[in-house]
Amino acid sequence: MRKNELTLIDKKIFWVFIFQIFKILNGLIPIVLIPLYLSLHEQGIWFLMLSFGAIILLFSASQNSIALIFGSHEFRNLKINKLSIIGMQNDINTLFSFLKFSNEFFLKFLTSLSVLVFFSFFFYIDEIDSFNLSIIFMVYILGLFIYGVNFSILSYIESFNQVEYAYKYKSILIITIMILTIIFLYYDYKLYALSLSVFLSMFFWCVYFLYKFKNNIKNIINKKMQFNKNKKIIFLTYFKKNSFSMVSGFLLFQIYTPIVYFFYGSEYAGKVGLSIAIMTALFALSTSVIYAKLASITNMIADKNYKKAYHIYFKTSKFSLIIFIAFLLLGLYLLFYIDLFAIYQVRVVDINSFILLSLAWLLQLVVYVFVTFTRIFKRELFVFPTIVSSIYILITTIMILKYYSIDFIFLGLLSSYFFGLPWIYVIYRKFLKGKI
Repeated sequence: MRKNELTLIDKKIFWVFIFQIFKILNGLIPIVLIPLYLSLHEQGIWFLMLSFGAIILLFSASQNSIALIFGSHEFRNLKINKLSIIGMQNDINTLFSFLKFSNEFFLKFLTSLSVLVFFSFFFYIDEIDSFNLSIIFMVYILGLFIYGVNFSILSYIESFNQVEYAYKYKSILIITIMILTIIFLYYDYKLYALSLSVFLSMFFWCVYFLYKFKNNIKNIINKKMQFNKNKKIIFLTYFKKNSFSMVSGFLLFQIYTPIVYFFYGSEYAGKVGLSIAIMTALFALSTSVIYAKLASITNMIADKNYKKAYHIYFKTSKFSLIIFIAFLLLGLYLLFYIDLFAIYQVRVVDINSFILLSLAWLLQLVVYVFVTFTRIFKRELFVFPTIVSSIYILITTIMILKYYSIDFIFLGLLSSYFFGLPWIYVIYRKFLKGKI
């Protein structure tokens, strides 16, 4: 029995790790290919679309996080065997009512958000490119909408400790996007490579999931039972707090490309976008070791095994910091001191700006460690510090671009951690002592 349990755990970790690897590759491959197949102007448009699309992805990630944590806590007595739900009928009915309520809520919200993002993008479209870019961006937004639906389905499945199944298909989804992006860039589809790769891959797998889970979906739609009002309030409160954090997260990192595009045009916006994309990939690589353990740690906490969960989480977090620093130093050396990478050096910001950005992301990793640990307990304690930091970053960045030098564009981001990180640490310590 012990051997079988270890094999199951190994399979879970394996597929989470595989997903993180392909997720990182999906971020890295465009970084490698964009300077080869797109002009600097097209690079700027590419990252501008990514910045706007990130709003949808952030809220989709918020939805997935809520589904995973809420499901792990509230429905831990239920099990899935060959996609059939096993447990007390009352618990199953409660689950279906929760799924109906949460999915209706998220679909309405995601639809409204997608429409808002689409029309906001028109502010940046030149008259010459308006029709072509509108089509490209519309297809991209549709793809992201379906992306959110697909990952929502898999996150609900994961909440029943079906980590292997969920991450196997999450990996397949990412691989499909990655392969199509490479093919479309290679065959010179330019900006259409971004929109078509996301839309076609997500549409195919959405049809597959809807067919595969058609019986469960029918049960959810036909269920007349209302979701518990108290739990509904808890769910919506958590969503609101998480949403504020998502918006603040957007302002922290994704707002740079639109702001620079507005003040300096597409070419420098492309450099800023590619630089942030590199750091995002490095951040994803370093946090993958935390994410690989997150489902198991969440279940430990749901079972009130707090001491073991704390020990495993922070031991893994230290390893994550080591990975980040090691690859950061290696990346800086290769990018700015090796001639082989000269083509990429001219596509990113200068080395001084890149160092400021790197230090900010290192501190963001420390923040991520504290914030993620408290979120496992369904606590969103850092909304106010994050909002204050985001407003500070937005104001200081605009002032730097308008009145000073673009070489210090990331100074506002870095300086925000001088007051933000101590503030977050104090809240975290109060949480551990049970004072909040």
